[in-house]
Amino acid sequence: MAEDALTHQRQMDAERRAAEDEANRPRVMLSCEHAHKAKWQLINHGTATATNVRVTEAVGAMHRPWPENLTLAPGEVYDFLMAGSMQEPLPSVIRVVWDGQEDPVPLRVPPRIG
Repeated sequence: MAEDALTHQRQMDAERRAAEDEANRPRVMLSCEHAHKAKWQLINHGTATATNVRVTEAVGAMHRPWPENLTLAPGEVYDFLMAGSMQEPLPSVIRVVWDGQEDPVPLRVPPRIG
């Protein structure tokens, strides 16, 4: 009986440690923000580096494709140009992936502020 309780306690402790480790694991947290006029920014607000960041769908309003192997360290910002038109409006969402995140992550494109 005491052995079962001890085994159960050890299992609970291991699960708690695993959950804490997962919660504290460095993560990428990207956002898209409007800077000024046609200038936008891709920002890594996370604690892990995003390597090989890429857009998964064509964005007609984007003036140049992002560079291959775009890498953003924590706190790093990448400036890019996007301008909407009648033929190519600004998207409401840009879907991106990076190494280790192969399911597309939707980044909301906020309204232009000026």
